[in-house]
Amino acid sequence: MTSADTTKPDQFDETLTSVAESIGSTLGSLAAKATAAKEALTPSPATHRKVVSRAKAIERSAKSISRKVAKKVAVAKKAVAKGAKKAKAASKKAKKVTKKAVKKAKRKIRR
Repeated sequence: MTSADTTKPDQFDETLTSVAESIGSTLGSLAAKATAAKEALTPSPATHRKVVSRAKAIERSAKSISRKVAKKVAVAKKAVAKGAKKAKAASKKAKKVTKKAVKKAKRKIRR
């Protein structure tokens, strides 16, 4: 394996982490706006009920999106790890086959 092969999963993980952080920060911003709106529009009971129910709906939506993003990041990390594991196994197998070929060639030379 070359050094370029080992840096690709790290770059992929960094990209996924960056995307997840960006989405998390956006969701946090939305939650803050929902809370601010809820506090600003509470003079009447009717408005209060509407704002509270809408804020709860936005919060549920944000949590749902957050869970989906977390699942996708986990799946992508597993795929990267699996690819690295397969590459390591292939490398071991190639090394073993090469050693066998060298031993066989040495035996033929001795005869």
